[in-house]
Amino acid sequence: MNRLNQVIKMVRAGLYVYPIVPNEKQPIKNYSYLKATKDIAEIESWFRQEPNINIGINLSKSNLVVVDIDNHHNDLQTPLKSLSNLGYNLPSDYVELTQSGGLHYYYRANKPVNPTRKTKFIDGVDLLSDFVVASPSNNYKVLNGATLSDIPEVPNWIIKALDNRAMPTDKMQDNPTPYRRYYTGYLIDEIVTGVDAGNRNNWIASIFGKLLRAGASPKNAYSLLQLINDNYVQPPLPSKELDNVAESILKRFINE
Repeated sequence: MNRLNQVIKMVRAGLYVYPIVPNEKQPIKNYSYLKATKDIAEIESWFRQEPNINIGINLSKSNLVVVDIDNHHNDLQTPLKSLSNLGYNLPSDYVELTQSGGLHYYYRANKPVNPTRKTKFIDGVDLLSDFVVASPSNNYKVLNGATLSDIPEVPNWIIKALDNRAMPTDKMQDNPTPYRRYYTGYLIDEIVTGVDAGNRNNWIASIFGKLLRAGASPKNAYSLLQLINDNYVQPPLPSKELDNVAESILKRFINE
């Protein structure tokens, strides 16, 4: 199968693609991953103008996530072993070898994923949900004869990491805390656990009150509350709503 037909097969499987300079990683002029398309006529025009183009995938629009294992010092095993030791497994039958000798582990999300990337999740490991250079680009190869239908569902730890949700490792979850815990430690655990849409306002109000009672100044407590809202509330409260909650709790705190 020639490269154009491979790309057409990709878009018919639901992937959004964009053209990249041959043997490079940057998009062809006037293109970006934000302009990725499934328009076959447009894709055919790319190959007429430059048959040797590389191909990029808009991962977010394609509901894909990639774990990028770097080949620093010709050593792929160290980052893979580090992930395994932390309890972060990579169960994927669809893996690509990159032009630098690294590995791309592909996963499919069952709901939209925000376009982002978490570089250096650990040393030698990046998590991608924005864009990636992919086979059939020059010097990119799917391993073991895998097909797009072999891409498995993304593990939950990857989604949490991309959302900047702090994640205890499996090993940490299994072991009891080996030291005496104090109020601040319990509060940190509560913050990191976060909250989903159903109880956001009450949870934010509770956390802000606890920060104030722990002795934080209102200004510092509110600055921290903004970070908590951005990282541990899904979806975050709008800024105006966050302000209203904080003002209400601060007035109550002052009047106690």
